[in-house]
Amino acid sequence: MVLRQFGVLALLIIVSWPAISENQIKTAHTDILISTIEYPPLFQSVEIPGKGYGVASDLTIAAFQSVNVNVKFAYYPMSRAVVSVTSQGYPANLGSINWFIKDRQDQSVEVVNLFNIDFKLYYKKTRFPGGLDYDKLSDLKHLQIGNVRGSSTTPVVTQAALNIHWFRSLEQNFKVLNANRIDLAIGGESAGWTLIKSLYPGLHHHFSTVEKSIHQVPIGLVFHKSQQDLIAEFNKGIDIILRNGTYMDIVQRYYGDKALNENFLTRNIRERQNFLSGKSMLREN
Repeated sequence: MVLRQFGVLALLIIVSWPAISENQIKTAHTDILISTIEYPPLFQSVEIPGKGYGVASDLTIAAFQSVNVNVKFAYYPMSRAVVSVTSQGYPANLGSINWFIKDRQDQSVEVVNLFNIDFKLYYKKTRFPGGLDYDKLSDLKHLQIGNVRGSSTTPVVTQAALNIHWFRSLEQNFKVLNANRIDLAIGGESAGWTLIKSLYPGLHHHFSTVEKSIHQVPIGLVFHKSQQDLIAEFNKGIDIILRNGTYMDIVQRYYGDKALNENFLTRNIRERQNFLSGKSMLREN
């Protein structure tokens, strides 16, 4: 009798083991490390009070957490961002696919975009008291313009044959602008203003931007193509945070109503929003 009961118990364990293992796989947490750069308020290692570690970082963390993946970031100069993934040192880089396209290294990677940012021309109001406008970017050839080495805007300014002074960081770029050694400085719209307010507290009103953007760049997670399982999990996570409202909560925390602008959303995010909205409507009907 005892042997028979033991045999039944053993059989139940064997039969249920695949289900137990599958459940453990689904609920177990995975830890990953991906590369990025210091570029507040998109990605940064220091927490912003009342917000987080940057809008792109927060979206990435939220999407991965929703599928039980814990993510941490390793911060590198922009010039090393591309190599960090193409060499498979890291499974992905939080940044822009444009960095890879610029270096002709996009064949081995796949991107999941999160949102778009605009690059603007910054200037001191004392230099252009009446403001500044132009028809074609090449109209600004006569001006001294600062840019960050490795920036996604490199092909744009090169094609326009602008007189570019290359700097290792956005901070150096704006310090040279403030010292009146260049006429204009190129920077991401939110990142530029964040840095100016940090460098020159209470004096940001001395600066302005040309209304017209010189370039729009998608920000997202650039994976090595060998990471198909991780890409699939991240896409699942994006769907989850779009569906439950976390995506919009995060971007509005940083951008306010600007996050509602359709140009802010990348094509894949708009498509996922429309698909999920349609699916919800069908379920209600």
